[in-house]
Order: sequence, then C-alpha cells, then structure tokens
Amino acid sequence: MVFDRHLAITSPLQYLVIMAQWCKKLAVLPWIVGLVGAFISTIFTASLKFCGPNVIEHFFCDLAPLQNLACSDPHVSNLITSITAIFVVLLPFITIMGFYSHIIITILKIKSIEGKHKAFSTCSSHLLVSSLYFCTGITVYVMPSDSQHDRFLAFIYTIVTPFLNPFIYTFRNRDVKCAFLKVLNSLNSLILNKVQLNSKAQFVGAKKWF
Repeated sequence: MVFDRHLAITSPLQYLVIMAQWCKKLAVLPWIVGLVGAFISTIFTASLKFCGPNVIEHFFCDLAPLQNLACSDPHVSNLITSITAIFVVLLPFITIMGFYSHIIITILKIKSIEGKHKAFSTCSSHLLVSSLYFCTGITVYVMPSDSQHDRFLAFIYTIVTPFLNPFIYTFRNRDVKCAFLKVLNSLNSLILNKVQLNSKAQFVGAKKWF
C-alpha cells in the first residue's frame, strides 16, 4: 500500500508501468515473509517440553504466553521469536516510515494547497492504521513482557485495527459515503414515519376516549 501511494505521488507518470511489473510481487512477498517467520517461531516453540500448567493467561494462544508455560528453558525460543519479529514486524515498519518520510517531503514541495490536501488525504488513513498495528505488534513481539499490558496491546492489533480498517478505507470513497448517507436518510425517514403513526394512533385513541 505504501509503495502504491509513494509511486502515485512521487512518480505519477510512471505509475501504471511500474505497478504492472511489481503488483504481484508486492502481493506475494508479505505472505512469504509472514509464513517463514511463523514457521520458524512455531518450530522452536514446538521443541519445548510442556509438563506443568496448561492454562494460558491470554485471550488467544499467543507465542510468548505459550512458551512461558514450558518446563524447559524458554529463553532460546523467546529470543528467536523476538529476532523473527524484528524481520517480520520492525523492518517493514521502518520501511513504511521511510516511504512516508519521502512522501511528506514531496508533498511539502507542492505549491497548491488543494494539491497538498489531496495528497495527504490519500496517505493519512493507511499511515494511521499502519502505525497503530505495527507499534503494538513491535511492543508485544520484539519486547515481550507477558503482562496485562501486552494483552491489551494484542487486543488492539488483533481486534481494534481489523475492525477499523473497513471504516477508515471505505469512507474515503465518495460512492460509499453517498450510499451510507442514503441508508441513514432512509432509516431517519422510517423512524419519523413510525413516530408520526404512533402519534396519530394515540391521538385517535384519545379522541375516542373523550
């Protein structure tokens, strides 16, 4: 996403040509990195011996809480998980921030205020979601503490961020905004009609009573 925005703002004339070459590669690369990172952490976690308590103090089976249940020393497994997180979480975040730094520098060179606003609006939503997701992920996996604080951060990147994604990205689309406003207007009209019908029914009932 950040590469797409970077290319659209810094090299708009070459956008279609470059994206045609890189689109599939950029889609496949995160899957490969994520799967390799998860595989390495899973192998080292599976090599631990579990013979004691089997209740994880977490709302899902995360790596650090699971590793800390082991009877054998989880130090190596924790270290491998943190190193893997550096490549899977920290380096992509640094790359994203680097692209956005260049984007901001390019936008500041735009003389038109309207052009600056339009350019910033295309990037702000992705920057917000990326910062929220990666910062919490870095804290949990690169510097794990297995505390209530980690569980709260895990709640943010597993539930809050995916929940916000559709709203942040779709409400920038004019067609979605128009459709949403139409639905709200329809609901408003329906509620007003029901209120008016109830008022008429109460009035007729009161009139019959008198």
